[in-house]
Amino acid sequence: MQRKADAIVTGFAKSRELAELSLAPLLRLRQENVLRRVVCVTWDGAEIDAYAGWVDSLPGVTLARVPQPETSGTGNQRGIVYQIETLRAALALLPEDGEVTLKSRPDYVFDAEFLRRKIETFDSWSTIPPRAVFGIVMPKPALQSRIWIPWADSNQPFYYEDAAFIGTKRDLRRLVTPLTAQDIATLGDETCGSFVHAVRYAKLFLDDYPLLRRYLKEYRYFASDLEYRRKLVPHIVNDGFFWHMLIAHAWILHGHFHVDAGEPGELRFYSNNANRDADWSKPAALNLANPYDYLQQWRAVRRAGQAYPDVYRPYGRLLDDAWQRAFFTDALSDFPRATLVRILENIAGCRDGRLSKIEDDFYRGLAAFHRVHGPQAPVAKAC
Repeated sequence: MQRKADAIVTGFAKSRELAELSLAPLLRLRQENVLRRVVCVTWDGAEIDAYAGWVDSLPGVTLARVPQPETSGTGNQRGIVYQIETLRAALALLPEDGEVTLKSRPDYVFDAEFLRRKIETFDSWSTIPPRAVFGIVMPKPALQSRIWIPWADSNQPFYYEDAAFIGTKRDLRRLVTPLTAQDIATLGDETCGSFVHAVRYAKLFLDDYPLLRRYLKEYRYFASDLEYRRKLVPHIVNDGFFWHMLIAHAWILHGHFHVDAGEPGELRFYSNNANRDADWSKPAALNLANPYDYLQQWRAVRRAGQAYPDVYRPYGRLLDDAWQRAFFTDALSDFPRATLVRILENIAGCRDGRLSKIEDDFYRGLAAFHRVHGPQAPVAKAC
């Protein structure tokens, strides 16, 4: 029996042409009864009318205009609040019997057949694997089912795509992230834009994997600046504590997420960052965001079945499940099983403080490295 599936689209696009392109595959699947409803949520301010006012006239779309939250600060600080509040509002509009929920944006375009496959095969890809691995019982899963995401990073934990994802409504509610003053302060550092992604996903797992808690607190040391990461990754990749973090994160990815970026052209994301001076009324001329613009190139350098090659890159971009799955289902050619088992035992038992010393040493060294090599943050303009 086909599960009840709904789609929510949050925010607004900078042109009607792009939003129509984004909504077209969703409306097609609604007409074919693959999707039950399509709900769009954006702000109720008059300045958004030109971008969203027409959506309500589309057959098969429910448009909700909600009050824009009062927030201030940098673009990243404001943006994370907007993302969380539109997701909260959209989920509240869905029926309680919803079983599959797609979250998207009006600047994100799905191939209809790709989306159909994900919805119709939800039961096969969403099943969470057993907690026990190599005789070690890992923490209880934080989610009911796995969540589909287009991409993730192997060496920057929780740096995942958050423009679009699919999961149960119950699980997606967990992504309505509770923010702290420290979270907002981190986003005041203009080199920490990727923290928007990481904080959304990481907070689901910090109670069960406390060795990752300090990662968010010290996120500035992992900044997504290409030149900095070219120096950073060789510095940290052979550190014992960093490998505990990487394998804990690989286990979380394996157990809680289904990564699949599809084939070139099946998923298209036209982000603001990739189109700063674009004519948004001409979608065909817009630039695709990374990694959608170079899927084949990213895949060509991936080495599933080996631990190190993906991790040694400045960005260890993952476009499917193969790398993380190999850790726990295959024999890695460059990582001894005995070493992996010892690390997993430490991860499972790390609440007893066994990793405290190597954790302190790791962050002490990382702080010193960042003082010398860290990227220079541009002056943030408060709004």
